[in-house]
Parts: sequence; structure tokens; C-alpha cells
Amino acid sequence: MAAGRTHNVGTLLLTPVVAWAAWELSQHDILTTWLAGIGCFFGIFMSPDLDMRQHTVSETTLLRWSLGVGYLWIFLWYPYAMLFRHRGISHTPLIGTATRVLYLIGIALIVQYAAQTLLGATWSIWPWAQEYQYGITVFIAGLAVSDIGHWVLDHVKL
Repeated sequence: MAAGRTHNVGTLLLTPVVAWAAWELSQHDILTTWLAGIGCFFGIFMSPDLDMRQHTVSETTLLRWSLGVGYLWIFLWYPYAMLFRHRGISHTPLIGTATRVLYLIGIALIVQYAAQTLLGATWSIWPWAQEYQYGITVFIAGLAVSDIGHWVLDHVKL
């Protein structure tokens, strides 16, 4: 099993490859290239290791450099770590990506419900999600490739 730093280096090396592949597959669309690359890079912070109950290398880095925002990130993902066993289904390529994306959608829906109920807000995340569906999909695809790289590093003896 690879260490956290190894996963981060692997993701950093994979990011330009994902961006290049997106560039070629999209017939040189710059937005697709950026979104796929950023999705892959974001895999450093939204990795399968969010199912761990102790701080990951990425979370420690966030705590050190984010002026306190890292604590919010850790707080956000604590219930996820309690729901999933480390290296269980949340570590499975594509399925694990889906669990984290669905978890974030659930958090967004809770925030939306609270804002509408307590504050009388009238906004909804669905029009935004529909308007930016393509970009969200490309970002998630980049994230999924990062997760596949994470899985490969966990299962290949280097």
C-alpha cells in the first residue's frame, strides 16, 4: 500500500496527462482541458483516503497552509470517515468517486434545506447543476481518473 505522499506525487504526475487527454478528446477545448486537469488535481484533497479516521497527508498540508480552512474541510468529511471503512467500497475506483460526490451533494442539499427552512431562502442548487452539467461531469471524470491512479498505487508493488 502506497503512502499518502506517494499518492500525492502520483496525482501530480497524472494531472498533466489527464489535461492532455482531455485536450485531445475534446478537440482542443480549453475549458474541458482545465476542468479535467483541476478535477484530477483536486483528487489530492478529495481522495479515497477521506475514509481514514486520522488526518491524511493532504489534510495536514491544508491545516498548515490554509489559515484554518483545513479544519472546516476535516469537519466536513468526518461523518464520511465514520460511514466508510478505510480501503472498503469508498476505495473502489468509480464507486468510491461516486460515494464522495454523492456525499457532497447530500451536504449541499442539507445546506439548501436549512437555508430555505430557517432563513426563507428561495435558491436551489438544481438550476446551477443543470446549467453547469457538462463542466461538473468533466471535473468528476478528472477526479475519477485520480482515484483510479490512487487505486493502482495501492495495488501495484513498486
